[in-house]
Amino acid sequence: MNHLARRSLAPVVGLALAVAISTLSAAPAAAQSLTPAAEAVRPAVTAADAAPAPIDPIATREAGRSSRRLGVHVELDLGTTFVLRQGAGIAGGVTWGPFRAGLSYATFLSNAKFGGTPDGFTMRANYIIGINASYFIARSSDDGLYVQGMFHIKQQGVTNDGTGDHVDLNSLAAGVELGYVWKPYRGMYVAPRVGALYYVDKPQPGNRPVTVGDRAYDNDRHQDWDTYFIPTLSLGYSWK
Repeated sequence: MNHLARRSLAPVVGLALAVAISTLSAAPAAAQSLTPAAEAVRPAVTAADAAPAPIDPIATREAGRSSRRLGVHVELDLGTTFVLRQGAGIAGGVTWGPFRAGLSYATFLSNAKFGGTPDGFTMRANYIIGINASYFIARSSDDGLYVQGMFHIKQQGVTNDGTGDHVDLNSLAAGVELGYVWKPYRGMYVAPRVGALYYVDKPQPGNRPVTVGDRAYDNDRHQDWDTYFIPTLSLGYSWK
């Protein structure tokens, strides 16, 4: 009887073992087939999670060079041209990033209020030739607050109104200007500014009066310093 039971159970056991072996061999394939689905639900790596790209020193240097392109600027001194009598004032030069360098020219008929001309005399600035260099503070271009170094070659013509006698007084002056360039549209700009210059070579040697005809000319406004603390205004354009 026991022998018959064992013989009857043998096929069942064999079938169970076959099913178990088949299930175990199919498990890795099923796991592999589930991998794409798992990848699909995995959160995507965002830009914030990605590692920062290394800084390319060559690209950085080239970007700095492109922001400092060589350009030119021209401007008209509105104060000298339209406020002072018989006046004209222009300036121009090159620009490179926050730097400017150039020349300026001005001429005008002075008066007692602005030029300190004594009564009985007429004084004209025959020419003022300026050599200028500017730096725009903490800027990458020629706009905003700037400081400018100046060197002026100047000639004043003094005429005795009573006799008509005339003397030209030559001088050299060096100084600093502080201004602000505002560009409301593209390269067009307006620039208020103030400045002061020291006479390296004085128009009146030794600050002594100069004889012009039958009178002594003595202008205390141009003995040591020449200043324009009342702001003047320029209108100009800068090309890059």
